Amino acid sequence: MTKIFLALSLALNFIITAWLIKGSPIQEQYFQVERIIDGDTFILNTKQQIRLQNLNAPELNLCGGLEAKSKLESLLSGQSVSLIGDITDKFGRRIALVYQGDILINEQMLHSGWGRFTSTYSDQNDRLKIAATHARDNNLGVYSSLCLQQTNPTDPKCSIKGNVREGKKTYFFSGCGNYSNVILELDQGDQWFCSEAEAQSAGFTKAINCYTKKFSDTK
Repeated sequence: MTKIFLALSLALNFIITAWLIKGSPIQEQYFQVERIIDGDTFILNTKQQIRLQNLNAPELNLCGGLEAKSKLESLLSGQSVSLIGDITDKFGRRIALVYQGDILINEQMLHSGWGRFTSTYSDQNDRLKIAATHARDNNLGVYSSLCLQQTNPTDPKCSIKGNVREGKKTYFFSGCGNYSNVILELDQGDQWFCSEAEAQSAGFTKAINCYTKKFSDTK
């Protein structure tokens, strides 16, 4: 009888404890934003660096880098935020979904076009993909003609296309096969060049489908 009573007592305590835990509101922890580093990274007043999950913003020296930083500043400067995600990257930055009140900052950056969606898993993947698609379909941010270019709007004579893909840097000019189909993504490190020597000094090599042609021969 004593054993039965003890078992019932333990079971009842477990049920009551579980009910109390379920019924108690989870207290969100808020942090103060101290400084924006760039379009996808900022520092808290605890000195911890936070990296926005599911997106890459341009580096500051690339097309759209300053605009992306300015956008994130407009959303977060002086604000308090809550974070979801405990993964830390190799640089010691916490990777997180960032909320300012009910606003998901990651979504706002993707919606503005000043960040590209990355497929790192989060429970907001579908929502964030929709935001990124909106920016791309409406030519916003890095998807606008500021950073996405097929011809050089500044100096048409400098028409060599320096293309970076999967770490490989190649250049194309008129007369090279597929030249007209190459679209430069300046936020990704693609560049315009005025001469082959300039492209080569920047670490680019001539595309195979340029064959034996020279840029000077195609002008």
